[in-house]
Amino acid sequence: MMKAKANALLLCTLMIASALAGCAGEDVERTLTQADCDAIGDGYTLDSGNNACVTTETVTETVTETVTETVIQTLQPGCTDPGANNHDTAAEIDDGSCDYGQAPADIMAAYEASMASDPDNASVHHETAWYAMKDSRKCREQGSNNPCELVEMSIGDADTHDPADAYDSASGNIIENIYDTLYRYEGRGDGGSHIVPRLATGHTVSTDGLTYTFTLRDDVYFSNGDKLEAKDVVYSWCRVLGFGSPNSGVEWILTQSFNCNDANGDHDDMGGDNLTVIDATSFSVNIFEPSAAFVATIAYTVAAVINSDLCEENRIIETDEDGNVTSDDYCNGFMDEAPFGAGTNAFIVTQWARETRTVLEPNWLYWESGDFNINRYVYETVDETQTRVLALQDKEVDLAYIPPAQKEEFCDNLEDKPNAVGKEGFRCTFRSSYVYVLVPYNVHPKVDDGAGTFVDLINHDCDGDGVDDCNVMTTSEVRMALSYTFDYDKIRTEAYDNELSPAFGPIPQGFPYDDTASETFTYDLPYAEQLLDDAGFVRQYDCTSITQTGAPTVVPVADRDGDECRLPNTIRILSNTGNDPRIASAGILGTALESIGIANDATDKPWAVVLDSYVTGAWDLWIIGWGPDYLDPDNYWSPFAGSTDIGGDAYHTHYHNDALDQILLDARSEIDETARHQLYVDAFALWVQDPNMAFLGQSAGVGVGSDHVCPPAYDPIGGDHWFDWDKLPLVNGQYQGSCS
Repeated sequence: MMKAKANALLLCTLMIASALAGCAGEDVERTLTQADCDAIGDGYTLDSGNNACVTTETVTETVTETVTETVIQTLQPGCTDPGANNHDTAAEIDDGSCDYGQAPADIMAAYEASMASDPDNASVHHETAWYAMKDSRKCREQGSNNPCELVEMSIGDADTHDPADAYDSASGNIIENIYDTLYRYEGRGDGGSHIVPRLATGHTVSTDGLTYTFTLRDDVYFSNGDKLEAKDVVYSWCRVLGFGSPNSGVEWILTQSFNCNDANGDHDDMGGDNLTVIDATSFSVNIFEPSAAFVATIAYTVAAVINSDLCEENRIIETDEDGNVTSDDYCNGFMDEAPFGAGTNAFIVTQWARETRTVLEPNWLYWESGDFNINRYVYETVDETQTRVLALQDKEVDLAYIPPAQKEEFCDNLEDKPNAVGKEGFRCTFRSSYVYVLVPYNVHPKVDDGAGTFVDLINHDCDGDGVDDCNVMTTSEVRMALSYTFDYDKIRTEAYDNELSPAFGPIPQGFPYDDTASETFTYDLPYAEQLLDDAGFVRQYDCTSITQTGAPTVVPVADRDGDECRLPNTIRILSNTGNDPRIASAGILGTALESIGIANDATDKPWAVVLDSYVTGAWDLWIIGWGPDYLDPDNYWSPFAGSTDIGGDAYHTHYHNDALDQILLDARSEIDETARHQLYVDAFALWVQDPNMAFLGQSAGVGVGSDHVCPPAYDPIGGDHWFDWDKLPLVNGQYQGSCS
C-alpha cells in the first residue's frame, strides 16, 4: 500500500547557500520561484499557494493479516487406568471401558452354586473360580520397579512348613502366610499388640471357665477349593497332640490346656471328651484348668488349621504283620512342603529351595476382603552380611536383615536410637520388643559315637561312687558359674551395638509380672572360679587333651601351674553364620571361659547345621533368640524353665526341677493376680539357685527398610503378614503415592 507524504522545508533550516535573502537572521519574506526549488534538489516543486518547495516521498508499509483456523483432532479412546485388566497404553482418552473383573463375592457365590449342583466337576469349578478371582484381585503392575513383587534377603531358612512341628521364627514367618488360626496378634499402631479374630467369629466361656465354644466363618476355603469346617480345626489340634512335635517340642502350647483322648491315633473320635464338633461352623473344647491365656495360646502357629481331608489322604501309617501300628507320620512328610490346598491364608508356597530361596504367590480364594498389593514374595537366604547390605543399597531387594554394626550405612542419629532417621531412600524405625537373646544350657548334651548315632556325653561322677554317670552340665554349680562368665554389658553395647536392654529373668520388661525378677547374675569371673573350685572343678586337666569324647589327661598335682583346664570336655557354643551379633557374643563368652580354664569351641555354623545340632542334642550352650508366642508370662517361664512333664523345655535342654514345675503349674492356672505375682516371685528365687540359661538382653533396636515399602503397624508378637504390606510403584523415576 502506497501513500504520499508532503514535507515543507524552510530554506533557512536546510541552510542552502544560495542567494536567499534574510537567512542570516534578516526578517525578510519574499515569493519563491521554481528556480528556488530546483536549487534544493531533484523532485522539489513550487507550491505557490503556500509559498513553499515540496517533494513527494513513497513509503512502503506491510500489513499482516491473521487468519484463525479451527482444527478438529480425534483422540484414541480406551481404558487409561493402569490398574485395570484391559489397560490400553495407546489410549488417550478414557471411554469408560475399564474392566476390573467380577466382584469376589459374586465369583465365590457362583463357585458355591456350581459345587452344589455339579460336585462331580469340582476341579473345573475350582479352576474357573481361581482364575476369575485372580483377574479380580491381582496387583496391577504400574511401575518399573516390580511394584507387585516384594524381595527380602535374610539369614536362616525355615526348618519346616508344617505348623505341627515348627518353633523357629524362619518357619513361622512362612507358616503365618499360608495357614490361619482362629485368632492372631496384630499391631495396634502404638508399638503394642492385640488379638483379633481370624477364622473365628467369636467364642463363649462357661461359668466355670473350662469350656470354650467357638463359632467360625462360613466363607473360608482352602486354596484347593475345599471349604473349611469345624472338623478341620479339631483335627488340626488333635494332630499336633498325636504327632507330638518330635523335633521342636512346640506341642506344649496345646498340651498344657487339653488332650484329645485319641489313643489309637485315627482321630475318628474327633477329640473325645475334650474337643467336640457341634456343626460345620462351631465346636467346643474343655480345658484342664481355668486360664486367662487360653485364647492367646491358640493364636500361635501350632494351632493353625490345616485341610484334614488332604492330610489324611497323604498320611503314612506303617503296621506290622499283626496290624499293629509301628509308625505314623501324621502327614508330616507331606505337610513339610506346605502343599497346595493345605491352608486358607493369603499365600501358597510355589518354590522352596532349602537354604536358598522360598517363593510365595497368592491364594486367590483367600477369604479376607481387598485386592492383593503383592503378587509374589521372595525370601532369599544369604549368610554373608556385606552381600545383604549392598543388595539393599542397590535396590536389588526391598528388605534385608542388617546387623547393628552396618545400620549406620542406612540410618542417621543412631546415637539416639528412639529418634533414629533413615538416610535418603531408607526408613529407620525404633522398635522395642519382647524378643530375648538368651543362652540355654544343655543339661544332657550328646555326641556322635562315630557311627552316626548321638549318645549321652558322660564325663562326671554325679552320685560320688567313683564312676562317671552324668555330664558336668547336670550340676547346678557349673551352670551357676557359667552364668557369671557372660560380660553382659559388653555383649549389649558392643556385640549388639546398644540394641539390647538388660534382662534379669524369664519375664521381659513390658509383660505382666515383670517386676518379679531382679538382677542376680553379673560378669564376675573370680566368683565363677570360686563356685567351680568349691564344687571340685579345679584346674586339673591338660588343656591340649580336651575333646568332646576322649578322656582328658589329668595333670599331677605337683606339676600343675594354674593354666590347666577345669572341665573334662570342650564346651560347644552354638551360633549361626550370618548373625554377627550372636557370633560376636560367642567370641566374648569364649574368651572369658578360656581365661578361667574352660576349653570351648565357639565356631559359628550355618542355620541348617545349628538346627540339626539342636535336634540331635550335640551342643552345650546355644546363643539364640526367643519371641513371644502369646502375651502371658507363662509363655516364657514354662518353655524356658519348665520340664517336658509340664509341656516345657522348648530348647530340649532336659532341665528338670520338680519344685519349680509345681510352682509354674500353679501360676499357669491361678486367676488371682496377687497370688500369681507371688508364685512368680517364688519361681525366680528357686531358679537363680539352679539356673538353666543366661539372659543376655531384651531387643530394642532400629528396624531398617526401603522407604518405598509400606509395612502395616508394627507387631512385637506376631509375624509379617504380606497381604497387609504394599510397595510404591516407580514411574518415570518417581515413586507414586506415600506410605502414610
